[in-house]
Order: sequence, then structure tokens, then C-alpha cells
Amino acid sequence: MNKLKAVFFCLLVTTVIASCLLPVVTLVVAQEQNRQALLNFDADENKIEEVARRVLVNELLRYLRATYLDEEIEFRSSEELSGIACYYPHYPRHIEDSAGRNVMIYMPIKRIITLTSDSAEAVRTLGEVDNIVGVTETIKIDGKEYFPELEDKPSVGTWKEFDYENIVDIAMNNTDDIVPDILVISFVYKVSGVEEGLSLFDNIAVIGLDLYKGETLEDELIKLGYILEREDETRDFINWYAAKEEAVIRAVSGLDRPKVYIERGYTNPGESEFKTYGEGSAINEHCEEAGGDNIAKDSKHPATVEWEWVIDGNPDVIVKEIPETSLPGWVDTSVAEEKRNEVMNRIGAENITAIENGSVYVHIRSINFGSQRVVGLTYWAKIFYPDVDLDPEAVYREYLEYQGMEYPEDRIIVYGG
Repeated sequence: MNKLKAVFFCLLVTTVIASCLLPVVTLVVAQEQNRQALLNFDADENKIEEVARRVLVNELLRYLRATYLDEEIEFRSSEELSGIACYYPHYPRHIEDSAGRNVMIYMPIKRIITLTSDSAEAVRTLGEVDNIVGVTETIKIDGKEYFPELEDKPSVGTWKEFDYENIVDIAMNNTDDIVPDILVISFVYKVSGVEEGLSLFDNIAVIGLDLYKGETLEDELIKLGYILEREDETRDFINWYAAKEEAVIRAVSGLDRPKVYIERGYTNPGESEFKTYGEGSAINEHCEEAGGDNIAKDSKHPATVEWEWVIDGNPDVIVKEIPETSLPGWVDTSVAEEKRNEVMNRIGAENITAIENGSVYVHIRSINFGSQRVVGLTYWAKIFYPDVDLDPEAVYREYLEYQGMEYPEDRIIVYGG
């Protein structure tokens, strides 16, 4: 009899909820291909409310099933549900991250831990840098010039090994309970490990977003903007980014593609094997979009090539990245000059068109990835086609405005030519 009463009670409550709320519509965030459809979708308050309604109803039903039907399922207490309901209709928010995981946000995010420099940059782009409360040593040490506002933030380990104890300490904030206003952003390939490392603690939202790949950047920024309530800022940046990208595509369309050799990382004098980017790599696609013809495009990535192979390929342009540098660039160009000269003075280099014409360039690696990618794209297009109507310096200036930084007149990010 008690069981029947419980069933009747659940049905009654469900009926009341259903009668008070509009039909639930499934929300799929950032799965559409059309940019404007995505941007307009995230700005639609009705869609946000539909998600909040669906999640809230589900949480209520789980509570009722566990409380009145004695089902052994995880559920939130009535106090927690009351707290969540306070933020309706703007919350809860739900997305599927880039690892295919369902991520639920129950209240406005006020604290962010970034486990990657790409996510820190994206958060700053959207205007939320002041809410970052934890970063890796990579950001604190290697990126201290580019992220001066994060230099004194608590450390949560290195990019290779995260300090979960510190993450939990930050999340608890000297209290006994974790307020679910905290978000941890991880690379996709590491997010399952991060989730497992924090599995003993509730209310820490973990999301897998790479935020460095050109093919997924827009989609991931939209998701990040949605859960941070920065839809307007996201729309503004993506529209700017798209306009600059489309300007490059239009400028190089129909032109004869120069052959390009792309060299990865540092090399020492006398070495005969070099790393490059092959088929399927993001940089191969980057080169193609900028109007170049990567001579290693048919090689399996990651590719290692002999210098004789480069000579035989006879590239028109050589670009070499310096991985240990990042924006805002070099004050002293001696390292870049040394690396450029090393390439130009290799045995047989005089037989390469790029060397003969002085078309050898060294640049900081970061400009080809993440939200900076459009800066690198514009520079590469101008390198490949010096006469096209593109102004990479202007693009760089505008990009830095999104980062809250002034253009460094004394810095260089591309050297050569």
C-alpha cells in the first residue's frame, strides 16, 4: 500500500510539473555546422530555459524516486535542489564537451581552473580572466609575460602532472563543502584522467575542450561562452575571427601555390634529420588555408625528413617555428636570427629557391594554434604572397585588444624575409 502511495505521489508530482511547464525540447549545443545558427541558438533565452527545465525536472524526479520509491540511485538533497532552483530559468545548463561527456552547470561559474594555456587564453578572450583561480606552472613560468595577471595564481601542477590535492583545496576554499560554481578546463585527451582524479569530490565541473585546433575552435568557444554566460562576447570574437579568416581565403584564392617546407622545433648545426608536419596535421591544413603547398603533405604525420629530401623538394618558402616562445614575442631577435642563419647555411642550401630568394622565416609557434591561429594564418598568407592586400600586424593588434593587451612595439613574432 505504501508503495502504491509512493507511486501515486510521484505520478501526481510529475503531472503537476508537466502541467506547469512547457514541453521539453532537447538542446544540442554546438553540433550544427552553420555558424550563425549556432550563435543565434546560444543567444536564445527560450532554448536556455528549455534546457534548464529539462535538467531540473530530471533532478526532481530522481529525488522523488530515491525518496519515495526507495530506488538506489544518486540524487540531490532537497536543500541542493532548492539552491539549484534559485537560478532557474538560466540554470542548470548542459553541454556535451569535445570528449563526448555530458557536463552540467548548476549555477553561474565564478571560479575557473585552467589546465592549459589555450583555455586560459580563451577564458580571457571572453572576459572571464578575473575568475581564474588556479593555473599550471606552464602559465605561471613560461607564459608569465603573456599572462601577467595569472602569475600569482595558485599552482595546480604542471601540464604533464596535475596536482589534484591543490585543485580540491581551491574548490573547497577553506570550507567543508564545495560550492558548484567552479569549472576545471582540460585537454580532451586528459579529461577522463582529471575526472577520475577528482571523482571523490562532488560539485567540481570538469570539461574537455582543446581550444587549439582550428577545426574545433569555434564550436568549443561557443560551448565555453554558453556555460560562462558570455554569449555576446563569444559572438563578437567569432565574427571577428571569421572575417579575418575569410579575408585570407579570398586573398589567396586562385593564386599559384608556393611550395613550402615547414620545420618543427629546434635543430642543431650538423643534424641531417628534421621534423616537419605531414598529412592530417593541423599545420598542414593551416598551410593549405594560407595558400601554401606543403611539400610534406603526403608524409605520415609526425614526419621526419632528411635534408637531402628538402633539397630535392626545392621549396619556395621555408618557415621554422620556435616552440619555447609565445606572445608577445621577442625583444632580442638573436635566437631567431641564429636559427634562420643555421637553416640558410646548411650544406646544399644554396640549391633551394627559398634560400636563394631569402624566403626563410622563423616565428613563434603559438600564433598557429588556438584563438591566435588567425594571426598566424594572416602572417603565413602574407609570407607566401607578399603582394596580397593583407595586414597581419593590424590583425595582431586587434587580437591583442581581445586579450586586454597593447601592441608591443618593441616585440617581433615573425623574423625573416
